[in-house]
Amino acid sequence: MSIRNKNSIGEKIFDSVNVIIMCLLGIAFIYPVLNVLAISLSSSGPILRGEVSFYPVQLTFKGYENIFSNKYIWISYGNTIFVASVGCIIGLIMTCFAAYPLAFGDFYGKKVYSYMILFTMWFGGGLIPTYLVMQKLKLINSHWALILNFLAPAYYIVVLRSFFSTIHKSLIESAKLDGANDIVCMFKIVLPVSKPVLATISLWYIVGHWNSFLPPLMYLNDRMKYTLQIVLYDIVLQASGAIYELTDVVQTGEGSMLIPQQVQHAVIFVAMLPMLVIYPFIQKYFVKGVMIGSIKG
Repeated sequence: MSIRNKNSIGEKIFDSVNVIIMCLLGIAFIYPVLNVLAISLSSSGPILRGEVSFYPVQLTFKGYENIFSNKYIWISYGNTIFVASVGCIIGLIMTCFAAYPLAFGDFYGKKVYSYMILFTMWFGGGLIPTYLVMQKLKLINSHWALILNFLAPAYYIVVLRSFFSTIHKSLIESAKLDGANDIVCMFKIVLPVSKPVLATISLWYIVGHWNSFLPPLMYLNDRMKYTLQIVLYDIVLQASGAIYELTDVVQTGEGSMLIPQQVQHAVIFVAMLPMLVIYPFIQKYFVKGVMIGSIKG
C-alpha cells in the first residue's frame, strides 16, 4: 500500500508564492537584456521617440554592421579574450598550488602561511603603491599587469581549500606510499575529482577579467591594447566615435560627435554575449562547486 505525501494548504501557498517571485525576478533580469537587443536592432526614429521596449521597431542591422567592420572593436575583443583566457589558466594553476598545502600539507608554519593569505582579504596595498610596483616591473601598458594583479585572490584559495578538504587524506597517503609526490597527487588525484569547484573558479576568473574596467584604465595607454570594457566606455559614455572610426557618428552643432543609440547598444550586447553563452554550459558545475566549497570553512 503506497502512502502519498500530500502538501498542506500552507505548503501549496508557499510554493505558489515562490514561483510568482521567481517569475517576477526572471522578468526583471531578462527585460534589460531584451531591451538592449531591441534597441540595437531598431532604427533611430523609434528609439528617439521611446517606442522600443523588448522587441525591435523598424528592424535594421546597421549597428552590428558598423561595429563588426571596425578593427578597433575586434582588436579589443582579442585583447580581452587573451587576458581572460591566459589569466584564467595561470590564475587557476596558482590557486591550486596555494590551496593544496592548506588542505593536505603538514609543515611547520602552516598557520602563518594561512594567515598571510587571509590577510590579503582584509587589507590591500592600494592603487598608488600597486601602480608604482607595476611601473618598477615595467608592466605599464602591458596586458600582464592586468593578469598579475588578479592572479590568486585569497577568497578563491579559501573556496578551493574547502573543497579539497572534503577529499579523504587517505587517498593522498596511499599515493605517497606508492612513491608519488605532492605534484603527482595534486594533478592525478585531487584535481580530477575537483571539476565542479574548478569550473566555478574558472568562471569567476573569466568574468572578473572580462568585466574589469579600472585596471585597464590605469595600466593601458595604447589604444591597440585596450580591452573591450575601455572601448565600451569610450563609445557609450564618452561618445568617442571619431576615435574608433565609427561611420555612423553624427556631427552635432557644437562640434562633438554623437553615436546613434543602436550602435552603442550593439556594442553593449556584443560585449556581454560571451558571458550569456558560457553560463548555461557550466551552471551545474557552478552551483555544485559553490555549495560544496562552502560546507567547510
